[in-house]
Amino acid sequence: MTYITIILSAYNHETTIGACLESIIAQENADLKMECVIVDDCSSDDTLAVIRRKVGSYKGNIEFRIFRHQSHHGLSRTRNTGLERALGYYVIFVNGADQLREGCVDTYMVNLMRHWDADIIVGNTFLAAMNRNLFRQLSGTKALRGRGAVIAHEMIKHHLYLYANNKLVRRELLIANQISFDEHMDYGDMQWAFALFATVSSVVLLPDITYEYGQVDLGGIGQAERKVNTLLNSYLATCEHLLDTAPRPEGDDGGYYLSHQLFIDALLTHSDRLTVEYNVNSQMKRGLSAVRSRLQSQTKNDGQKMLYLFFKQEGSLLSGLFKNPVFKRYRQTIDEMVSILAVLVGR
Repeated sequence: MTYITIILSAYNHETTIGACLESIIAQENADLKMECVIVDDCSSDDTLAVIRRKVGSYKGNIEFRIFRHQSHHGLSRTRNTGLERALGYYVIFVNGADQLREGCVDTYMVNLMRHWDADIIVGNTFLAAMNRNLFRQLSGTKALRGRGAVIAHEMIKHHLYLYANNKLVRRELLIANQISFDEHMDYGDMQWAFALFATVSSVVLLPDITYEYGQVDLGGIGQAERKVNTLLNSYLATCEHLLDTAPRPEGDDGGYYLSHQLFIDALLTHSDRLTVEYNVNSQMKRGLSAVRSRLQSQTKNDGQKMLYLFFKQEGSLLSGLFKNPVFKRYRQTIDEMVSILAVLVGR
């Protein structure tokens, strides 16, 4: 039985795909049956040729299978294609500009043996573009157990692991719950992650670096604006999903309702900043405005008067009255998260 499938998404990565494949080959383990499903999203450069040369010369025990889209569809479709063809018990998603760290799979397997019931193992990530680790607040391995809101709360409140690439995921979990990447969005990680974490009962977070994001070329002004619109599209879809699944504000929920609503507000606030800085289309602005109105109405109808006033007055001179330390501390965490998202978007 194939135990792990590495799903490699490639599009115009001729300068980085060789190193990416080398990092996958370095995961080889004689005692572990692995495969790598490569999906080329109709690259217009020599990406596919590099892949074929590298895979053709490989003699190890990782099984490589190559697929190619006949037209360009985007990262979400490419990942879905790979998942449809995967045979492994667990899957790992990799982008062609990035690399798995040495010992990545072994680290996952060691922690699976320690936490045999884990649905997801989440590794730390190094961001080459920012020269820093993605998660700096985690000093040791942390196991989260619970259902639905319990796990989602931990994810929002403490560890914003909203990316697909740094995870070992039980494939059956994705299949049984019909969790895939929204193909209307180039960057569907956030919505995918929230849908995924709502279905799990056990997650293990690791301080160990298992994945490395490569340098990101943001391109010229036009390309940067397209990527910002891609990010805003993801924010909008994620906020709508979270509003649809909002919890009830119970007094003993451990702050889950507050964290949930503040997370939506923070994404909308960052969206407002981007709409000022970049040329964002009017339809997107109207969509974001409608979601903000819905957040305010929902919070008001839930009887959360102070939180409603905070959302209502934010951005005005009166907002200073509502700079509660809880809000301020949470906002700082969110600001860090969205700055990272801005770097990773459009990949």
